[in-house]
Amino acid sequence: MKKILFAIFPLVLAGCASSGIDIVDRNNFGVKCSENANTPPNWEMCMKTAQSTCGGQSVINASQHAPTGSGNPDDAYFMTFQCH
Repeated sequence: MKKILFAIFPLVLAGCASSGIDIVDRNNFGVKCSENANTPPNWEMCMKTAQSTCGGQSVINASQHAPTGSGNPDDAYFMTFQCH
């Protein structure tokens, strides 16, 4: 199982790098907004989760993303954001 994770990890990093998501800045967050790729997203719930995550800070740079189409069971609509 560990070998599979080590083999997949570089692919995930490459996908994040090509999508414009900064994986180095620890101020970047993400939240899953739908059950899976075939269910509609609940953007309002995602924004509430983002606001809760940021606490007293403001949610900035919120971006909505569609499923990647990878076929992975965890593939879903998601939102990325930063706290400031």
